[in-house]
Amino acid sequence: MIYRILMIGVVVSLGFLSSNALAGLTQGAYAGIQYAAVDFSFEDISEDFNPTALIGRAGSNINKYVSIEGRLGFGLSDDTITATDGTTTASVSIDLDTLIGVYGVGHVPLGKSSSIYALVGFTQVDATASASATGFGSASLSDDESDLSYGIGADISILYNVAVNVEYVQYLDKSDFDVSAIAIGMKFGF
Repeated sequence: MIYRILMIGVVVSLGFLSSNALAGLTQGAYAGIQYAAVDFSFEDISEDFNPTALIGRAGSNINKYVSIEGRLGFGLSDDTITATDGTTTASVSIDLDTLIGVYGVGHVPLGKSSSIYALVGFTQVDATASASATGFGSASLSDDESDLSYGIGADISILYNVAVNVEYVQYLDKSDFDVSAIAIGMKFGF
C-alpha cells in the first residue's frame, strides 16, 4: 500500500514538472506503448508474482477532458516463486499471456504541457500458471478473468505530439486475487 501511495505522489509530481506544449495531444487520435511491471497477488499466498508486459494503447480524444481508449498487452517475462524443504523443491510460475481492455479516460490539464488522468473500464486478463515439484512432475493451467478496472496516470509532454506516460492501474480486483500494474511509456498524438 505504501508503494502505491508513493507511486501516486511520483505521478502527480512529474505532472507539475513538465513545461512544453501538450496542445497537440488534446485533439484527435493517439497511440502509445508501455512497459509494465505487473503484480499478481493472491489472498492465500504471502508473496506476489511480478511478471512484466508490453502494452499497446490506442484512443481518441473526444475533447481535452475525455478520451476513449483500447489496450492490448502481451507478457514479456514470467515470475517464479520457489520453495524447498531440503528434500523436495517446488516452484510456481505466473505468466501474463494477454491483456485486453476498453476504458473511458478523464483528463485534468496541468497548464499547457501535461495532464493527470483517471481511467475506468473493463479488462480481460489471460494468464498461465505452471507448477512443478521434485518427484511429483509438473502441471500448468491457463485461465482468463475479466473485471472492472480503474487507475491514475500522467502524460508529460516532451515534444509536440509526444509525451512520456506514467501510470498505476488496478486491472482485476477479485475476492481471492488481484492484478495491477505500474507502467511507463510513450504516447504519440495524430
